[in-house]
Amino acid sequence: MKRKAFLRNVGLGVAGLGLSASALQALPPSPLKFEEPNKSPTNEAFWKLVASEFARPDGIAVNLENGYFSHAPKGVLQAHIEAQIRINQETSLFMRGEQQEEIEKARRAFASFQGIDPEQLAFTRNTTEALNIVIMGYPWKAGDEVILGDQDYGSMVEAFEQVSRRHGVILHYAQVPMHPKNAQQTASAYLDLMTPKTKMLHLTHLINLSGQLIDGESIAKMAKERNSDIFTVLDAAHSIAHHTQTLQEMPHCDAVCGSLHKWLCNPLGVGFLHLKPAAIPLLWPLMGDVQQPETNIRRFEHQGTRPINSLMSLSSAIAFHEALGSQAKKDRLVYLKRCIVGNVDVLGENFDKNQHALLFDLTSLPHLNINCPWQNPEQGGALINISINSMSPSELAAELKDLGIFTVAIDHAVVKGVRITPHLSNTLEDCLALNRALLSVYNQHFQPLHKMFDD
Repeated sequence: MKRKAFLRNVGLGVAGLGLSASALQALPPSPLKFEEPNKSPTNEAFWKLVASEFARPDGIAVNLENGYFSHAPKGVLQAHIEAQIRINQETSLFMRGEQQEEIEKARRAFASFQGIDPEQLAFTRNTTEALNIVIMGYPWKAGDEVILGDQDYGSMVEAFEQVSRRHGVILHYAQVPMHPKNAQQTASAYLDLMTPKTKMLHLTHLINLSGQLIDGESIAKMAKERNSDIFTVLDAAHSIAHHTQTLQEMPHCDAVCGSLHKWLCNPLGVGFLHLKPAAIPLLWPLMGDVQQPETNIRRFEHQGTRPINSLMSLSSAIAFHEALGSQAKKDRLVYLKRCIVGNVDVLGENFDKNQHALLFDLTSLPHLNINCPWQNPEQGGALINISINSMSPSELAAELKDLGIFTVAIDHAVVKGVRITPHLSNTLEDCLALNRALLSVYNQHFQPLHKMFDD
């Protein structure tokens, strides 16, 4: 059953929300203030208003691959466009005269949002660049040891492998349990690898392959209790503005790096590097800068000419996030993920009973696997990874795309399946469509013991 027939039979409209690409130049600032007192994850009327702030992509009915980067809401995109127009009009007058003050405004705004000192914050272009500053800039010696996870982001693994070849650093990979019994089991996977030669501990806060959340701050604290000199690094690419924890609440992480084009919904081109004061003079910048004092975090911002308009829209992105509220946003994302799984037991008493007829409990299918601890909101967020036995990740992603739903295949040595990432731009109907699509694909590959639709 292909996409048009599938969506018609499920009874879901494909009406787009937002504007087409041709209308972007006419985008008005967002009029919504999100003053609705009921921001419960099940208040569909409110969250459909939020979803309408985002333009949906052409060419696909439902986009559930929002982990790569987020599209910006209309008001943030408008701020980005206006900043670009200003820079284009003022040309070098802006770049030579006003650029640095706009960077400092953005620095103060994000630092305030995260409760940290602006002098501990440098802007990069993305998480990969920020982490490379740390990994390449650390004063390594032959024989030094590093602990990283067996599900860390591939670019970071490659950076450590290059350091290993270049400096003779020894890498130890923690085998992170996919379904941990408790937080201590995950912590032990890292801490049991520590030796007197361990110089750096690299943790991924929210694993991009599966959506599993690791308590990086607690593990960093335990590591420093064993060795106060260990340098602790947190990859927060998927957790900043996704989970409620802020940088202020990570005092035992020497370096935290992230991207603001993901869950903060800022346009592409801005990441961050947060360093504790003692770490600033310890690291070498990725790009040469001898003009700034070694204690000034701005020494890590030397990039050459860059898109300052993405920094100038940051305040608008923060305002959008704060208008929703961190907890309400997280609760909604977790709720959408749970609707995809379809297990009513974890949806809460306020779940719309009228939707039950459209929902199937995927956990009841013996050949379908959920490759992360999806039940506990403290162990994950929006991201989830699902596989079906006998199907490769790419085969499953392709069949879902034929049904009008875009996901991404994850074919990793440890995690295999399709990564699904609902977003604020997604509606409950989007998630119900995927729930039914997964059942449809399952029934095509296994004896259809489950009816596709109610009589």
